[in-house]
Amino acid sequence: MSGRLHLLYGLSGSGKSTLARQRQKRCPAVRFTLDEWMLRLHPELSIDDPAYGDRAEMVRELIWSIAEQVLRSGVDVVLDWNCWSRARRSWARDHAATIGAEVVLHRLSTSLEESTRRAEQREASGATFAHRIDLAGNKHLAGLLEEPTTDEQLTVLEH
Repeated sequence: MSGRLHLLYGLSGSGKSTLARQRQKRCPAVRFTLDEWMLRLHPELSIDDPAYGDRAEMVRELIWSIAEQVLRSGVDVVLDWNCWSRARRSWARDHAATIGAEVVLHRLSTSLEESTRRAEQREASGATFAHRIDLAGNKHLAGLLEEPTTDEQLTVLEH
């Protein structure tokens, strides 16, 4: 029996990584945080760099190669990156389907203002492995968020 795959959806600073760490402890689960991997493997790239997207896609596939093994062993996995688009959720759902893993989407509905305040506070605290985000960046992300729909065949948990 496969573990469950946990996905996250919400603005920067909405609490996705905090929830991922909580799931890691409660399930138990193995957490894979894309920002940590990217900042360790490609410290020279900022999130605004044109090469970031391609590199992040390669790192997601690398992470999946390990996450798949964890899921097959019956342990839950938390993919700690934003599944803000239908395409990203579909990618995860399709990968999980190949091994029969259930997919759970955790939807965080923290406001734009509160999310931005938290992201700025995180940066001011000197948190490692976190990208800088400001109100303009979060507004941009808010415009990209695609609400999950029932036809995506995901279990959606509201937070």
